[in-house]
Amino acid sequence: MAFLTPADYGTLIKQEQLDTVLQGNATALSGAELFAQEFIESYLRSRYDVAKIFAAAGAERSQLIITYMVDIALYTVHSRHGRVQMPEKRIDRYDQAEAWLKAVAAGKISADLPLLPVAERTGGFKWGSAPQQTLSW
Repeated sequence: MAFLTPADYGTLIKQEQLDTVLQGNATALSGAELFAQEFIESYLRSRYDVAKIFAAAGAERSQLIITYMVDIALYTVHSRHGRVQMPEKRIDRYDQAEAWLKAVAAGKISADLPLLPVAERTGGFKWGSAPQQTLSW
């Protein structure tokens, strides 16, 4: 079962525009959705339970993940026609989605998503040292 529904696109693109971009190639959209999901998972996998995130259905799905996934999928579909023909808002929204994912992955933003158990989290190493001390007698 796909995470996104056709209704999820309605807030970000008109159906006529989507049909024009797809040019009758429905598999292009499903491929773009798979890419978007894997792209999002690659950023969230170290701290969040991506299996639970993408297994959610209906109102249980994260609206933030839905929106960013649609943004990434639409960017991917538009990129088939070249960046010159791509609307500027698609580039901006893709960049916003990627910036958010990077911030969440770095721990700068805490997303309201199901976390992995602490023992399963990866990438939690922090490097540093104690403040430098000057000892003089």
